[in-house]
Amino acid sequence: MLWIATAWLGMGLYIGPAISGHEPRFQRLGVNVLWVCLLVIVVGAFAGQWLAVMQKLGLEKNFWFGHQGWEYVDLGRFWQWFLFIGLGLWLTLVGRSLWPALRNGGDSRSIVMLLFLSTVAIGLFYGAGLMWGEHTSLSMVEYWRWWVVHLWVEGFFEVFAVAVMSFLFTRLGLLQVRTATVAVLFATIVFMAGGVLGTLHHLYFTGTPTAVIALGASFSALEVVPLAYVGFEAYHSYKMGKATPWMQRYRWPIMFFIAVSFWNLVGAGLFGFLINPPLSLYYMQGLNLTATHGHTALFGVYGMLGIGLMLFCLRGLKPDVVWNERLLRTSFWALNLGLAGMALFTLLPLGILQLIAALDHGYWYARSAEFMQQPIVEMLVWMRVPGDTIFSVGAVSLAWFVLRLWVAPQREAALDALPAHR
Repeated sequence: MLWIATAWLGMGLYIGPAISGHEPRFQRLGVNVLWVCLLVIVVGAFAGQWLAVMQKLGLEKNFWFGHQGWEYVDLGRFWQWFLFIGLGLWLTLVGRSLWPALRNGGDSRSIVMLLFLSTVAIGLFYGAGLMWGEHTSLSMVEYWRWWVVHLWVEGFFEVFAVAVMSFLFTRLGLLQVRTATVAVLFATIVFMAGGVLGTLHHLYFTGTPTAVIALGASFSALEVVPLAYVGFEAYHSYKMGKATPWMQRYRWPIMFFIAVSFWNLVGAGLFGFLINPPLSLYYMQGLNLTATHGHTALFGVYGMLGIGLMLFCLRGLKPDVVWNERLLRTSFWALNLGLAGMALFTLLPLGILQLIAALDHGYWYARSAEFMQQPIVEMLVWMRVPGDTIFSVGAVSLAWFVLRLWVAPQREAALDALPAHR
């Protein structure tokens, strides 16, 4: 998750000056300071959590420097404040670089404005995770925790994703500015108007009424539409113009962006709505059907998008280096097929078996040691090996590709001018 977030935040720092054509004074210093802060937060937070799990911190120090005990918001309160301040620095760096583009206007001004507003929301709304204390009641903590997990991650990051992809696709000639603007505006309306309501489908175990959960599930299901629409529209344009030399140079970032739209529709949409309605939540919450949605939505959407954004940046940072198409092809298909293997061979069938057990015997039985130690369950767990192995091949191929961009790279003799950089 930290790697995915780093890829997204790095893209924001890269695309700001690229959009406006202006890099403010001391921008490089700010980026370097932010990078050092990120290293301190990651190392410090992980060290604190290890010390907390090993019971080497007292209860008071554990809350501030160790492990708060909340899923996805587990880092100590000190590191949480540190991260919030770091996001504020990131917001400042991106905002000051985007400001000239906002002031000058142009065809893409609406997209740039929404991109800027999404960075503001990303920077500020993480503060919802600071709304509880060490002794706050479970219901109150769960409410604010899901503001971070759902509204911050699945809401404002999703607006950021749609805005970035739409802007890049318009610059690459894959999407008309009007189509992109409509998609981003629709995404913003859905997330801003229904984001809070969509969060409510997570609050099943905090006494939330059934009708409220159903309303939240409906708004949450709408979130997948804009990103899927943008991706499939871009894929259609890409298929029509893929013979263009400059488009071939951006083939693999585009392919990963299209994979984002596919997994957004399947992982976030199909598997997400499978577990979201009130009746489904009663029997499925916390079972492997939830993990099916979690794996395919988290890496399928945000992970693939992080890789696509990284590759787009690398094309600009290393414009004269020949890309190893074989490594990228291996990485793309191995990551996608490996992720599909994890879901189809293990998580989905195991989740269905747990659902049947919950219907027949009760939710407690579906998570009991008696059920989880059955031979068929152990076999399904081992069926993760093929998918995980293929996925690992993709990860190693991507890492090797990036390393070779700096270590003994093969350079091109000449380059054609790219529309995206004119």
